Amino acid sequence: MAGLFHYFEQILKLDRSEIRYLDADLVFARLEDDSIYEAAYGDAVMDVTEEQDATTFIIVGGRLHGVRASVKNKLPLRDTPILRWSMIDVQQGDGLVLETARGEIVLIDGGDNKLYARHLAARYAGTSKALPLQPDAIIVTHGDADHFAGLSEIRKTENQKKIDPKNRLFLAPDRVLHNGLAKRPGKRPDKTDRPDREQFGATKVVDGTRFITELIDDLESLPNEELNVPFREWRDTLQHWQARREALGLKPMLVRRVDHTMAAAFDFLQGETGLDTQVLGPIVETVGNKPGLRFLKAPPNTAELHLQEEVGATGSDSASHTINGHSVAFRMQYGNVRIMLTGDMNHESMNRLRHAIPEAQLRAEVLKTPHHGSADFDFKFLKAVSPVVSMISSGDEDTSKEYIHPRATLVSALGRASRGDTGIVFITELAAFFAVRGYATEVDPSNAARKKAFFAFERTNFGIIHVRSDGERVLAFTHSGKRGMNEAYGFRVDGQGKIKVAPRLTTVR
Repeated sequence: MAGLFHYFEQILKLDRSEIRYLDADLVFARLEDDSIYEAAYGDAVMDVTEEQDATTFIIVGGRLHGVRASVKNKLPLRDTPILRWSMIDVQQGDGLVLETARGEIVLIDGGDNKLYARHLAARYAGTSKALPLQPDAIIVTHGDADHFAGLSEIRKTENQKKIDPKNRLFLAPDRVLHNGLAKRPGKRPDKTDRPDREQFGATKVVDGTRFITELIDDLESLPNEELNVPFREWRDTLQHWQARREALGLKPMLVRRVDHTMAAAFDFLQGETGLDTQVLGPIVETVGNKPGLRFLKAPPNTAELHLQEEVGATGSDSASHTINGHSVAFRMQYGNVRIMLTGDMNHESMNRLRHAIPEAQLRAEVLKTPHHGSADFDFKFLKAVSPVVSMISSGDEDTSKEYIHPRATLVSALGRASRGDTGIVFITELAAFFAVRGYATEVDPSNAARKKAFFAFERTNFGIIHVRSDGERVLAFTHSGKRGMNEAYGFRVDGQGKIKVAPRLTTVR
């Protein structure tokens, strides 16, 4: 295990025994410049001192590491850390961070731009080539660029010339897990269009169903001409991190595909007290004595797709639906609290999973909603999960990446499927805040005489969604554009999955 405590001890040079953790839901402290510092349940602090009219503490980790802050009231503290989830606003795409109570760091996807890299550089400030952050795992749920190309942006921060040093992040991951599908270029070597059935290598048709039989563990096995551009960059990134581990005398980075038969893929979390991980997908089938993934079909164009029960019988083989549907999916249970991760699963794959396992094994208090809130979902799957908190990662970036996420039908379905009468649906782009800046001028860098006026907004708050839990108590919250104001909800989960919502949160100022 490396992860969070390695970061505290090796990079920040802290004695872990001196670190405490906040036990209030929300804390709004004052810094010496009179600005407000927002903290929450489970955040690390040290050197807590109770004075006559204030409690002061030192912030641990991040850009403000080592800065002293104060509140006017007593500060509730705990000696042990908790489990912390964060869904990062990466616009169109997914990027999540898990920190377990034992200190493992798991990065899940990474968007396709610099936003995930910027968040991690701020969250884990102080890394270097000699002392990189060592995530216990990076999980790439599937090979669409909006889920993994941003991980290569992390590697690029190391050597970019025009970059603030505080935005650099050095990594040396222990392992990388993925779904085994590698995308080929859109064109064949002869410049003709590559059809969907050739997008993932060798296939075999059995009883009228096409299966992908060329599942990849390591991208090193494929030549350049068999990888599209994001996958080539990703292979270079993996080689870069592997070389760093070798230079530091660390064990080689494990890179492997996972599927529903591989419970041991999460053995690195096995020692975590009270944490159990169940791998749910992708679902492989035996094809000629080897594992294969069936080609999924393009869904019918209907507003009630989510209600259909017959799936995959008609429609053409679709590469995009196949790579989405076969996302790495898993459910984590920490004490009484369960969290469901779904990647970009779609109606067909959700339906197949629902029929493959008992619905009780799908139930979860927290749901990472599939595919950014696409209309391509299975309503009965959502009802089986019966979430209390649903998290949707979506955001406007440019017209080439506009898919109308989340769909109105999906948001309505989450409300109907939510457990009890207080369902909580968080959406990253709705949690973001834009400030009006008025008219600005855009200058063409190739011709300074070319100028274009436009009305400008500045994103002053990114829509990050947080979930914190000790295995029974849960806090789910987002930030806002106004300091000292958050949308936040707390509840408790008993051993039977019954929910008790906190009527009010504990807030310290």
